[in-house]
Amino acid sequence: MRLVFFALLGGALVSGCAARTTAQQTQSSPARGGRPAATDQTQEERRVAMLDDSVGGRVASVNPTLRFVVMDFPFRKIPALEQRLNIYRNGQKIGEVKVTGPSLDTTIAGDIITGEAQIGDEVRED
Repeated sequence: MRLVFFALLGGALVSGCAARTTAQQTQSSPARGGRPAATDQTQEERRVAMLDDSVGGRVASVNPTLRFVVMDFPFRKIPALEQRLNIYRNGQKIGEVKVTGPSLDTTIAGDIITGEAQIGDEVRED
């Protein structure tokens, strides 16, 4: 009984390995030097990692009387002087700021052009 069981188990393992090898061979082409054959992929299936070079940060400090903010850009590039950025709260645009400087490390100051700002609001270019 044990001999029959091991014989069936061994046969299943060998046939599984053989099927996998056959499937791999059908995907490669000798004419292409053994590389996998091109498959039909949709745009969603082909995902390409791209560097995000957009400007985006958060409001770190606000002076409502003088209408300026200090913005922090910890993970992205700092915006250029005179660049205009939009201020967002909860996904809705609430204002606009013009970058005026000075900058220190990851922070830079800007003048509020329209709307308002609070600490923690998102600042980004669109």
